[in-house]
Amino acid sequence: MKKVILSMLCFSFLLLSGCSILEEASNSLNYVDEATTYLNNLNNFIEEASSLEEDQLMTRLENLQTTITDFINLDPPKFAEDIHQELRSKSEPLLDEMNRLIDHGELTFEQVKDTEIYQTIENINSLQNQIEQLEL
Repeated sequence: MKKVILSMLCFSFLLLSGCSILEEASNSLNYVDEATTYLNNLNNFIEEASSLEEDQLMTRLENLQTTITDFINLDPPKFAEDIHQELRSKSEPLLDEMNRLIDHGELTFEQVKDTEIYQTIENINSLQNQIEQLEL
């Protein structure tokens, strides 16, 4: 009887350990997907900004504001904490600059282009390779 109970306890422990490992792997893949999507959103903004009208540009900036805030507030898996902190430290000034532009009111592409937004996005995108390495 003791052997049966001990066997069941061992099996339960192994099963629970396996679930934890699967959950961690899933969280890791989700983070890499989130980070990749985040960088793609920044790149799309750079590509589209010059062709947007004032109201479209404002809407796009506001949407990007939300995207940046959501990404900054993500809880990364352990293995991605360093890269997430680096992304956060580069994204916060970007968010500040976008907030300043949006608070200003009227907005043109030239105003956006004259800010640090483009350079900051390029700096953030330089981390793309490190994010891709997380998938391996």
